[in-house]
Amino acid sequence: MRKLIPVILLMLLSSLIVIGSSGTFIYFNAEREVKVAVVPHDREYISFMCYDGYAATVIVDQNSELTFDALTIGNYLNELKTVNIWLDPDYSNLPSGVEMWIESEDGITRPIDSQEYYTFWGNISVGNADPGTYEVPITLYATWDGGDAVIETCSIKVVILSGPKIRKVLLSGNTTNIPLKTYQEWVFQIEVNNSGTPRNLTIKDVIPGEFDVDLSRTSASKGNYTFTRHGKSDHLEWNVELGPGESAHMNITISTRCVKTGPCGRCRKWEFTSCGSYYLNEGAEIVGYGIVSNNITVEANVDCEDKDRSTGSGNTTEVSGNRTEGGERSGRRG
Repeated sequence: MRKLIPVILLMLLSSLIVIGSSGTFIYFNAEREVKVAVVPHDREYISFMCYDGYAATVIVDQNSELTFDALTIGNYLNELKTVNIWLDPDYSNLPSGVEMWIESEDGITRPIDSQEYYTFWGNISVGNADPGTYEVPITLYATWDGGDAVIETCSIKVVILSGPKIRKVLLSGNTTNIPLKTYQEWVFQIEVNNSGTPRNLTIKDVIPGEFDVDLSRTSASKGNYTFTRHGKSDHLEWNVELGPGESAHMNITISTRCVKTGPCGRCRKWEFTSCGSYYLNEGAEIVGYGIVSNNITVEANVDCEDKDRSTGSGNTTEVSGNRTEGGERSGRRG
């Protein structure tokens, strides 16, 4: 006969303090083994572990996945009885964009021999879910030769941290009223912020072929970066390691590319050669997170001829090629 346990919590091993740190003291976990009587006397029971009142605390970033230890169960039934356990988690409190799975929730039981422990594992996958703290209640079902039980265990605490963020800011340069075929210069900043766990980030961006990058006036506050030329466009890769709450930025100086030089090698004509809107750069992307920043757009609309009027002419077709030193300097002097 199924016994609905009155949940007699015998905290026989309570108040065992476990200090956890990584070089510097950060927090402590109050660990206890909760023993629930499953027979009329208190000498036979099933136990589960709780840490600060939770079976587990799962800390996960947006747009990431994690495998974790969900719940540890102990079998204290006498006469060498094996108990078969399966767990029934309630995910109704989790926000949209979260998928979670706990071992045995499919109804396939896990046998635990007498005087033994078993740790059930779980997996959580988080997309663009709302950051916050959530709880997943766990109901434990146990059967053994001669009896069964239903126990409400400690919940699993789920903490979803916001993922990294990235944005672009134009620091200097015109965005409109730009004459055709003149030297123009801009400085923009890519800023990345990490509000979650420590991580190594890779940021990629593309500077279209209408522009040259001034490497001597380009710098990053942290990390390493490279520019690689593909066709006429320059591809940026910036690798940076950020701790919790840390941010970094990169300032990039670009100018209109020279398209025609005179006999003495001096530039006589620069981009833009036709009117329209041009991206200074594409949206910077944090690789592996699907997070893309805003782009920065400028408009060439002075000294336009009717036949040159168009929009979106800043798009280029890339072909395989190598960046040359001359390409880096092209168009940076009037």
